[in-house]
Amino acid sequence: MRGIALLGIFVMNMPWFGSSFFMPEAVVREKMDHANAVDSAVYLLNAALLEGKFNGLFTLLFGMGLALQLQRLSLTGERAVMARRLVVLLAIGVLHTCLLWGGDVLHIYALLGWVLWAVRDWHAARLLALALVLLLAQFAHGVLMAQHWSLEAYEAEQRFLQGMMTLDHVVFGSGPWWQGVELRARESWWLYAHEFLWPATSWFWLALLTTAVLGLWVQRTGWLKADTAPARWLASKAGLKSLLILLFLALGLWMASAELTADHDTRQAPTPEVLLGWILGDTHRVLMVLCYAGLVVRWCLGSKGVTVRQHLALAGRMPLTLYLMQSLMGTFIFHGWGLGYWDQLGPGAQTALAVLLFGMIQVPLARWWLARHELGPAEALWRRLSYGRPPSKP
Repeated sequence: MRGIALLGIFVMNMPWFGSSFFMPEAVVREKMDHANAVDSAVYLLNAALLEGKFNGLFTLLFGMGLALQLQRLSLTGERAVMARRLVVLLAIGVLHTCLLWGGDVLHIYALLGWVLWAVRDWHAARLLALALVLLLAQFAHGVLMAQHWSLEAYEAEQRFLQGMMTLDHVVFGSGPWWQGVELRARESWWLYAHEFLWPATSWFWLALLTTAVLGLWVQRTGWLKADTAPARWLASKAGLKSLLILLFLALGLWMASAELTADHDTRQAPTPEVLLGWILGDTHRVLMVLCYAGLVVRWCLGSKGVTVRQHLALAGRMPLTLYLMQSLMGTFIFHGWGLGYWDQLGPGAQTALAVLLFGMIQVPLARWWLARHELGPAEALWRRLSYGRPPSKP
């Protein structure tokens, strides 16, 4: 499941390695209006099937993994190690942000980890209730932002985004690496402090926390254990039928969301129909994450595709290393300090490039490395810094 999530994240991050995060809506519309048929189709498929789902799946896995780590550390009496693990992950995320790419998610995971730690002993029903509350909080977030909308603020926001995009083009697109370090640090701070950026950042945190709590819930209810009733149900025909129903329901919600928000005039306050579209979109994302997780577990319980699963599993054993490597490859290809293909590839080429690099470089690298080492290099460093010594094997 981690291997699949890594591939999906690479596909969805690839466009942002080579373009600015700060695009005014007019620029986004112009790009779509001039896109060819292939790019338009890939963009649509990515929006329906990938966007927001694979960082959600990765966060679901983070919640599952944290639950397993806490359980193991409780048995060995080394629960304080978890605090060091989260501090080290935060440091890695900050360095990743400043040195390579501003779209880092590791620092978010590190901070969300403290929230998950606080609710680690909650029973499954209570965890599920918390996830539902967080989903409702996402709905409330959109409504609250709509209540504070004004044309003056919108126009000021678009001017700000235009200026930031222009600066990104100069610094990231053609400038040296050291200038990008300074700009990434400044922009990362603004994501949390600037009046035009923190609303989107706070929503993103709520979305990730929702799926992280669901990861705790999944682990607590035994869905990942092959000999439990939930896993046996997933492997049955009834389980497959339910997952397909969930998939079609989630896609239906996405279509309804897209229809309700398609004609939204961004120079006007969001209407109740648009707010409903946002709510359906948030719900669609959570359902798709759960559906993907269920389908992968079902696949792993079967006998088909064993070779493919083995290759994906090798990649999934090095998630931190490969995630950081994706940023290194992506920024090298697109930024000015590397090959300089900034803002030159469309969605079709970007998706093909991500799949090619993952399949031809990252998966073979994971196979080669793990044949010689127990852990990936970044994972080994993380563990060593967390324990302060070479940890004993579980």
